[in-house]
Amino acid sequence: MVIQSSTNRSIMQTLRKNKTLLTEILSEESSFILQHVQQEEIVTNRDYNNLKIPNQSNEKTVINLLDKVMNKGNTKCCELVNLLQKPHIIKQCPRLEEIFNNNTKPSDHTFNPAPTVPIPCTDTSDLEKGVTSGDEVSLYEMTSVPRGLCLIINNEIFDKLGKRTGSNKDAVDLANIFSRMKFRVVMCKDKTAVEIPIVLKVFSELKQLSDLQQCGAKEWVGGQFTDLKDLPKHGDAFVCCILSHGEKEGVCGTDGTVVPTIDILSPFNGTNCSILVEKPKLFFIQACRGKDVQPGVPVSKKPKVEGTDRELDTDNGQVQDYTLPIYSDYLVFMANVEQYISIRNVNTGSWFIQSLCGQLEKSCTRGKNIYEILTGVKAVVSKKIGDLRIKDANGDYGYEVVKQSPDSRDTLTKILIFPAETTHSSC
Repeated sequence: MVIQSSTNRSIMQTLRKNKTLLTEILSEESSFILQHVQQEEIVTNRDYNNLKIPNQSNEKTVINLLDKVMNKGNTKCCELVNLLQKPHIIKQCPRLEEIFNNNTKPSDHTFNPAPTVPIPCTDTSDLEKGVTSGDEVSLYEMTSVPRGLCLIINNEIFDKLGKRTGSNKDAVDLANIFSRMKFRVVMCKDKTAVEIPIVLKVFSELKQLSDLQQCGAKEWVGGQFTDLKDLPKHGDAFVCCILSHGEKEGVCGTDGTVVPTIDILSPFNGTNCSILVEKPKLFFIQACRGKDVQPGVPVSKKPKVEGTDRELDTDNGQVQDYTLPIYSDYLVFMANVEQYISIRNVNTGSWFIQSLCGQLEKSCTRGKNIYEILTGVKAVVSKKIGDLRIKDANGDYGYEVVKQSPDSRDTLTKILIFPAETTHSSC
């Protein structure tokens, strides 16, 4: 790729000439590239959100990004080229280095890039003057240290229901990944239906350390759960992971009584927990939602059909004062859809939690937003298949093929991305 500044138009012309090759390479890490383009203010927050169209192909996202930057003029094109030559970008997209050294060709061999001489772009002849408005910010702020509080309620031993062997593996893996994502992780173990709402209320208020200690709260420190020594504080986000048996209406306490889902969410709503207003509140619930076994259906591969393009129109009205519903900024992600059981391996943990931890670890350093992470979890779990031992009407045991479909719903009002150090391979 020729990167020279002999004229004001050379950089833009070079990007346009090499657009096919750049699209091919950047599409492999489109979310990662888009996040860094936004962080470097090469595009505005509104541009960023308009580029993140759900279900749009990575290739289309990159094409729209390149078009957007080229339409902004030569200065923004220079900034993009400089960004693509930074070490952490090259590390994530190594083929970029080959391009700058003229050692690669795109898959479409009809395209033949010219030799490249990478030099910084410093042209400011068409420097843009940007005007930002308050409503343009549409990313949740994630700057507090710790990032926030992650509460795990881990019900393993029950009075009458079966022991949830494998639940501790889920709890440890959740603690590992969220602590590496800079959350302070606290766990409460084996709580009844009366105790669960009390625990949630205590953690929503965070008034006294003694209240948390009375709930048996343990903190994840140095690879194990230890006694809580000081009172945690709420940060820029709150995460609650509940591991238990469950029914259609909610999760079970260790006494077998069901706690309705609304009673799990309500302690953290805008009325009861004002400090978390406008902050994301995430609930990951590993529990059955009924007694039925979800079967599988055969899927035939079909030719890929390209999606239709669409343009987004945005309003730019500035509003200084506004209100939010008390259940705004929630996300609830459940192990299975209503009516069906959820699968847990006694040795390796549950399908849902293990897939969630895996997707968080893989996706955070790539700048993927929460919706992409949820979709990844759903895709992984939906492909799993198991043989579940079940008693029939005659009392005889047999095996039945079982499938699972994680279910999510949310009232998030901004894009949620958990920042991660780009120099590390995990969160």
